[in-house]
Amino acid sequence: MGLQEKRAAKSIEDQYLGEYQKEINELVGKELPININWDTFEMDFIKFVPSVCLQRLTDGIKLVCKDDMGKEAMAESVNSIEVYCIPNEGAEANKELKLEDGVFSLTACWGGHHSGYFIDLTIREYLENNL
Repeated sequence: MGLQEKRAAKSIEDQYLGEYQKEINELVGKELPININWDTFEMDFIKFVPSVCLQRLTDGIKLVCKDDMGKEAMAESVNSIEVYCIPNEGAEANKELKLEDGVFSLTACWGGHHSGYFIDLTIREYLENNL
């Protein structure tokens, strides 16, 4: 990861990540750290983290946590969130949502064709089926 990518990642962390983190923590009712694995992102995709990745993640969690039952299930089953980016080529076939050992991992191409990332409804459906 070069200096340009590091600066872009830091800018997004400084400008956006805190607010999304705060909203997700409030939705779930506990601290739910979000770790963006910046070294997996190409420069062209870093700028899409707030609008394509974090917004869809937050909206999906909001749908799950719409009632106490969903909120409790999230709080009991998820302790952290990991975000990874994969190349656009083959992203539709290689994207993955995984909940294992309390870690909810989202692996997708967060800036390429829409078929290569997850929308909020898909995130909600996955979580509801795996909590």
